[in-house]
Amino acid sequence: MKTAVIQTRIDQNLKEQAEALFASIGLDMTSAIRLFLTQSVNQRKIPFDAVAPEEHFNKETLAAMQEALDISEGRIKAKRYNSFSEALKDLNIAEDEPEYKP
Repeated sequence: MKTAVIQTRIDQNLKEQAEALFASIGLDMTSAIRLFLTQSVNQRKIPFDAVAPEEHFNKETLAAMQEALDISEGRIKAKRYNSFSEALKDLNIAEDEPEYKP
């Protein structure tokens, strides 16, 4: 089997954190990278959900995300409207306001 070299630059702190994590599950950096690449090819996608860390979201955004999750999982009922105009009215937004762009 032919081998190829991959070389990349990363933050030293990130490298140390990743090495510690991988070591805790019995992997070295090379094996972890090989595992990632193998799973990417096998699954034909990035083998995990790529999401921003929560500390990058403010409290209002986190609350909205939680509400959306609760609605999608049936823990709370979503408010329903018969029209977009009705929703705008509930939000006290007039359809002729400059901020409204359909």
